[in-house]
Amino acid sequence: MKESIAIIDLGSNSIRMNIFGINDQGGYSIYDQASEMVRLSEGLGSDLILKEEPIKRTISALIYFQKLIEVNSVKKVYALATAAVRMAKNQHVFLERVRLETGFEFTVLSGNQEAYYDYLGVVNSMELKDALIVDIGGGSTELIWMKERELIKAISLPIGSVTLSEKFSDIKSRKKRMEMAEKYIKAFYKKIDWLSELKGSPIIGLGGVIRTLGKVDRAKHGYPLENLHNYRLHETEVQAICNQIFECDQKGLEKISGISKRRADIIGLGLLPFKCLFEMNDAPEIRISGNGLRDGYFYEKYFTSIGKPSIVEDVLLQSKENIMRRFDVNQKHANHVKNLTLKLFDGLSQAFEFEPGDRKILSTAAMLHDIGMHIEYYDHHIHGYYLIMNGRLEGLTNAERISVAFLVGNHRSSGIKSQMDDYIGIVSKNEIQRLWKLAVILMLCEQFDRAENGVVEDLDVKITSETIEIHMISTDTLDLEISSAKQFSDRFEKIYQRQVQFIRCEGGL
Repeated sequence: MKESIAIIDLGSNSIRMNIFGINDQGGYSIYDQASEMVRLSEGLGSDLILKEEPIKRTISALIYFQKLIEVNSVKKVYALATAAVRMAKNQHVFLERVRLETGFEFTVLSGNQEAYYDYLGVVNSMELKDALIVDIGGGSTELIWMKERELIKAISLPIGSVTLSEKFSDIKSRKKRMEMAEKYIKAFYKKIDWLSELKGSPIIGLGGVIRTLGKVDRAKHGYPLENLHNYRLHETEVQAICNQIFECDQKGLEKISGISKRRADIIGLGLLPFKCLFEMNDAPEIRISGNGLRDGYFYEKYFTSIGKPSIVEDVLLQSKENIMRRFDVNQKHANHVKNLTLKLFDGLSQAFEFEPGDRKILSTAAMLHDIGMHIEYYDHHIHGYYLIMNGRLEGLTNAERISVAFLVGNHRSSGIKSQMDDYIGIVSKNEIQRLWKLAVILMLCEQFDRAENGVVEDLDVKITSETIEIHMISTDTLDLEISSAKQFSDRFEKIYQRQVQFIRCEGGL
């Protein structure tokens, strides 16, 4: 590992740390992570004084984090504090005590800074141009208006899962408590004039409270993917889960799959800022982001250090290129296979129908088809399938990511066979049949660059009622490439119902 960077986020409810690794090729990823629920804002109250017990819990967690930093030989550490420390009147006393007892020197982010880093975490990892981003923390809620991928407006409000739970804890009637809290929250929202501009916009949600929505839905439907990044919930699903949570007491909440016992006491009131916003803005869906402040802060620091803008132009392209750098892929070969694959796809499109997203899926799979070589040559298609299914390929929906994994897993003769059975609820059997039309294109085009030397410079495709002629443009002999491609002729002919012919030529048709 060339460089390691630790980013600590001290919130009102929990303290989290990501350790990012950057390799010699410039590929980056999280390789260690820690999280402790310290409830720093517990008892903060109207006097805005951080109390001794939460401070002790926080310092204990930071000492643990320091040990992780030492064993990972991390040289750069960025410690960030948000709402609880930002609001506290004894902020300076607390920060000095933390410095003396743990060695960490914290930067206290303003509400606008916190919202900005949330935005960076989202805009660099999700392909959505317009949205209302909401981050519900323990002590505050950040609202961000994103239009054409730009941050238009942002605000931080002093309403969070812990602060709301404490503020209304004296009201014994659960129904009355929820009614009073809802009225309190809506009073804040009514003062934000630009929220009306976002009527009908999708919401991107961050934070543990909103991730809980996804976890409950995932458990309810037996959703097979663990990664909640870009997980989508439509209006009816949101309402059903919210009603289930709001109708339960704490003991009942602890029995709902997906709700952590550590969060059960604050989930009800903690979810209210989102519920009110979702209903007021008539949002059609929510997309959950697994990326937030820590990721956004990393993007700013790392991209700036290598001379790149803090906001990537193309999320999917950036993610693909980063994965190739992480797994030391032969990028020249990968890009050449991609170009040949798209040329064959476009040629076949003259006579065969494809879905609108197929070109993107095929292009992505072609670039990443060899990432499994990082583990082992043998069965590298299966390793590649596993890495895509369980890793972060950003800029795609989960259905698209599964489709890419299917193509990568089937670019060799043995394929992945029954390993897709668990994902039939996301990618149907009919869709899998459609994906075979793309997989066989990738199979052929990898063989067209069998020696990884770019000897096949270009392709032309000519289609008749009985044949598909693939003209392989080259100034060299192509005995190896044609012989290798012929291994997949039977599959190609079965799917496209035409005889395939491989023809070497020195120019276009």
